[in-house]
Amino acid sequence: MSLSYNYNYPGIDDLIKKAKAKIPKFAFEYLDGGCNEDINLYKNTQELRAVELKPYYLRKHIEAKLDTSLFGHVYDAPFGISPIGLQGLVWPNAPEILAKAACKHNIPFILSTVSTSNIEKISSLTEGRAWFQLYHPAENEIRDKIIKRLQDVACPVLVILSDVPTFGYRPRDIRNGLAMPPRMTLKNILQIMGRPEWALKTLYHGQPSFQTMKPYMPKDLNMKQLGQFMNKTFSGRLNEEKIAAIRDQWKGKLVIKGIASEEDTEMAIKLGLDGIIVSNHGGV
Repeated sequence: MSLSYNYNYPGIDDLIKKAKAKIPKFAFEYLDGGCNEDINLYKNTQELRAVELKPYYLRKHIEAKLDTSLFGHVYDAPFGISPIGLQGLVWPNAPEILAKAACKHNIPFILSTVSTSNIEKISSLTEGRAWFQLYHPAENEIRDKIIKRLQDVACPVLVILSDVPTFGYRPRDIRNGLAMPPRMTLKNILQIMGRPEWALKTLYHGQPSFQTMKPYMPKDLNMKQLGQFMNKTFSGRLNEEKIAAIRDQWKGKLVIKGIASEEDTEMAIKLGLDGIIVSNHGGV
């Protein structure tokens, strides 16, 4: 296994420092923050740091490989790009940039229901390999239309989200004016002025919007109405009946994300799901 790296960013901390220098604070904290007191964010990193590898230096060396076979495809690494809502706020055109990078480096890319690019465009950019994460809508009709679009582009993996039955309480976003409806403050304007590249590219690409959901949204919503629509559309939780209905329609691989108990794991197995992602969401 050969490693290639950028001399300017040899570690994650270097990338974080660069991101803070290029992105307004309110956008960076939207990406970097979690819900409530960020307890799960700290827990996630603590648990990863607690993992220790046991080396055997005096045995015959076998070449290390990162490639991983998953759902009938061999990826070059055992990780991918997670779904992020409102990605275009973090960086203009972010979903398309990340999707192209994932395809180039042969790792999974998962598009969120509330991202700022649509199913069809991301599928095209990833040569049909992008996964999709579904926030289950309150109305089954919207769910069915989204599944039909995914089937039309031959999406290989559908990830259904279970651990966010409602939008999380995110204090940092509230302080930064990113609650629904969002509000622009003098502090935010000054932050934007301090990040001219972000500002100019945002101006060029336009205000980020929920592109996948656009066909199902009433036209000409103001910000307050948009917030009410999103809260109403995605207020509800998964249950056995809803999962079974998706399993009946969906012919590809079906993964559930957000499982946090043995009981839910047993139910997921019973329902014939192809994969389970344990809960690691910053919202818990």
